[in-house]
Amino acid sequence: MTTLNRLWATPFYRNRSSADRANTLRDYILANEDDARRKQDSPQRAHPGVFESRFDFLEWPDPAVSELKQFLQGHLGHVVKDACGLDDAAMQALRFNSHSWFHVTRKGGFFQNHNHPLASWSLVYCVDPGDAEPPNEFEAGHLVLQDPRAMASMYLDTANRHMVRDFSFDAVRLRPRTGDVLIFPSYIRHSVEPYGGTAPRITVAANYWFETFEGVKRG
Repeated sequence: MTTLNRLWATPFYRNRSSADRANTLRDYILANEDDARRKQDSPQRAHPGVFESRFDFLEWPDPAVSELKQFLQGHLGHVVKDACGLDDAAMQALRFNSHSWFHVTRKGGFFQNHNHPLASWSLVYCVDPGDAEPPNEFEAGHLVLQDPRAMASMYLDTANRHMVRDFSFDAVRLRPRTGDVLIFPSYIRHSVEPYGGTAPRITVAANYWFETFEGVKRG
């Protein structure tokens, strides 16, 4: 028997880092949760339980934020290099462009299903997932990633309904933990389920796009 190939695979990256960085950022973000820092023209209407910062967060002149920017771009560079088959010289020729922001989510906050059409890669960094024990499974603020193949599940029966994860149609539903770095293509539609905890849930998000690969050697 030949091994099944994985065509149209979707790259997804998850890495957990030290909580020390997140703890420093937590205090800084909460101290900047005010109207002067709020995004006034968000592309998606925010729920009243969600504070969304301006879209330049990783450019703020604070040492902890600058360190976070370099840390996140290091992880994203690893993903891009692996996904695109680039060598070190090609990576050095790339210019990172981004929008970045933070969310502080309190009881009842959520985000409806959406994607980010003006970028190639999206990133989420979890500063604080909120309550260690939310009220119940469906009030924990899970991040839900949808299958991008719109017609893939048009017909389901016992021979395809329970395929292994690589081939499954089911959404990926996960709860980020402190220090988690999540990276996925920006075309992936995703949402955040309602959060029912009392402690604030804090995340940093960013969308990235790059200069052209034209004239750059691939590995």
